[in-house]
Amino acid sequence: MSDPGPASSPSLRAAGMRQTPQREGILQVLKDSDRPLTVEEIWERMPERRSGLPTVYRNLERFVQEGWAESIMGPDQVMRFVRCDSRRHHHHLQCERCGRTVEVDACGLDESLIELETLSGFRITRHQLMLFGLCPTCRSEKDR
Repeated sequence: MSDPGPASSPSLRAAGMRQTPQREGILQVLKDSDRPLTVEEIWERMPERRSGLPTVYRNLERFVQEGWAESIMGPDQVMRFVRCDSRRHHHHLQCERCGRTVEVDACGLDESLIELETLSGFRITRHQLMLFGLCPTCRSEKDR
């Protein structure tokens, strides 16, 4: 499966964004990490730190809008960001021990959401679900 990811220039341009080393650096840092990262962690890992933290924040906000990243509130109430490969609706699983996060291209909540709309009178426009557990590596270490 090829990666049509946003680190390639056409995706930035297709979204109406200039291709800059800072934007490519942010996307690459997210792609290289298997754990959600804070803005500061992303900035520290960028190969070229010509931009400040406000620029990283602004770009991450745009990447979330484009579906290239997702913001995840950590257990410490600190916002972190993870790269999203799927452009479709999806969720994430996070290991409670090591923090490794994987994207799952599944939802299964459609019927429940319809029922919630009926009961509440709300029109649900979006939802975000984070699932927690132990990754295969941490499970095998725990079993030893």
